[in-house]
Amino acid sequence: MAMSAPAALAQTQPATPPQTPPAATATQGDTGPAPNDTELKHFAQAIVEVQGIKDSVQPQLAAAKTPDDRTKLQQAAEKKMEAAVESNQLSPHRYVQIATLVQTDSTVRARVQKLLPPQPQPKS
Repeated sequence: MAMSAPAALAQTQPATPPQTPPAATATQGDTGPAPNDTELKHFAQAIVEVQGIKDSVQPQLAAAKTPDDRTKLQQAAEKKMEAAVESNQLSPHRYVQIATLVQTDSTVRARVQKLLPPQPQPKS
């Protein structure tokens, strides 16, 4: 699914790369300029929103009766995720650049993790 949030960011595990439409994909090593604190704050907010969209569409995708239904749901979710990224003052391309940095640079990853809301602990 496009622009999936690096779900593992909120945990201590390495982030998984977000998937994006080809037009917004940053090439390997295309991380652009180092993100400033404001960009990281916007990125962290976008991650939360994108993950929420992804989580809300998963049951619908699982229940989709046809591949065409799944495709339509995915496309609608991608548009919502792109809008969420843009509402946080980032372009999809910049979001991917920062996500790539988060994945490859432990310092950037730690900075973003501090900006994310705490994750609920699983009940045992």
